[in-house]
Amino acid sequence: MRRRSLTAIAITIGIATTGCGTGSSGPSAGGPFGSGAEQGTGSDQGSGAAAGSPTSTVPTPGPGGTPPSSSSGSGSASGSSGGATAADAGAAGGTALDGRVLDYGEALRTASLKLVGDLPTIDQIHGLEMATAATLPTVYSGYIDAMLADPRFASQMIQYWRDTFKTGDQAGQTKAKGAPDLDTAATFAAMVVVQGQPFTNILTAATGTCPTFANGTFTAASCTNGAPTAGVLTDPGIQAQFFAHMAFRRTRFIQETFACSQFPAEYSTAPQPMGQGLYTSPWPFTSIAGGTTAPINFQDTSAVICANCHTTLNHIAPLFAYFDMNGKYVAGTIQVQTPVVPPVTSQLSDWLPAGEQTFAWRDGTVVTDIPSLAQAMAADPLIATCAVNRVWDWAFNRGDIVGDLATVPTSVTQTYVQDFVKNQMNLKEIIREIFTSDDFVRF
Repeated sequence: MRRRSLTAIAITIGIATTGCGTGSSGPSAGGPFGSGAEQGTGSDQGSGAAAGSPTSTVPTPGPGGTPPSSSSGSGSASGSSGGATAADAGAAGGTALDGRVLDYGEALRTASLKLVGDLPTIDQIHGLEMATAATLPTVYSGYIDAMLADPRFASQMIQYWRDTFKTGDQAGQTKAKGAPDLDTAATFAAMVVVQGQPFTNILTAATGTCPTFANGTFTAASCTNGAPTAGVLTDPGIQAQFFAHMAFRRTRFIQETFACSQFPAEYSTAPQPMGQGLYTSPWPFTSIAGGTTAPINFQDTSAVICANCHTTLNHIAPLFAYFDMNGKYVAGTIQVQTPVVPPVTSQLSDWLPAGEQTFAWRDGTVVTDIPSLAQAMAADPLIATCAVNRVWDWAFNRGDIVGDLATVPTSVTQTYVQDFVKNQMNLKEIIREIFTSDDFVRF
């Protein structure tokens, strides 16, 4: 039963999560999507692997924003809609959660603020008061359905995706010449959800990905930045927001937003002692650029194992190197720089050595361009899990999965993920399912 699913939150979420770089993210980092390599001046400055003893235990990431497999301790992931926290549940063996009571009034208030940005109406409040114990669930569910059909829900979804993407235009702010609209990605993602389209359209749609929204209505429009369109992955605002050295920040945006975890994104079943740490990637160590003659030595092992992150990063990032600082796609001409002194325009060999210059979403999942990358992502089960876990955290006020480490145990959302996949990845239906769940109406 989902009523007990929150008990699993007592699983520790105190995770030692490290990104690929430790350098300054700079003013355009856009939340958690910075990268030390982008801001460094000679070599990548960090690695996601533990840099200690070669026999260190490597915590492999959980799927789509779930805790790493080796997480331990007694984290306190509070934030359910009710008063019982996960820490309470862990300390009391689940009795705090068992002590919760149904409170449809409080659930309605929480849901209304989330879904339409306003408090419940007097008629809705009176409707719950007049309902019997037997009819309360039906009355409450009817109100949730009405909110999901309300034009204000679209505005709430745009804000949800603004927060998720770390983008958005500021009211009254004058744009620089040539700067793109920073709202189109969030507007498109919201349109997909509100209209009940498959979630994968956010990644794979080939047209209509730069819509506008006014007076409660979406108006479809295609982006005009010249890119081979793939949902929000080629949105000019996204590409401009995360413009940085070697397109690494753009790649981190994709990983952290849609897979719900930082790099390293892949782990070998047989990590190898190397230098001062463990090489944990399944990729061949020499599949990325390195050595004393390389502009950036991604094979460096003198302090940390850069390749743990960059074997994945470097097979994706070049695809996004052709977008300039304003998000315009310039076919055949790389627009990003390699952070040497002085910086120079990057070349494909700066990421990948000769003979290894193929692109991939993951080891063994080769892609040729951004649209095929989007298709590979859409087929990855982690993407579906991440989408559902983000909605669950939003509903229960738990913060961002990556930025706030608000990871979600698999057992909490597993049924929702199954329903999501079964229902053609209709995220609007999952929002309804979570907001009418037994967990959400108990306090």
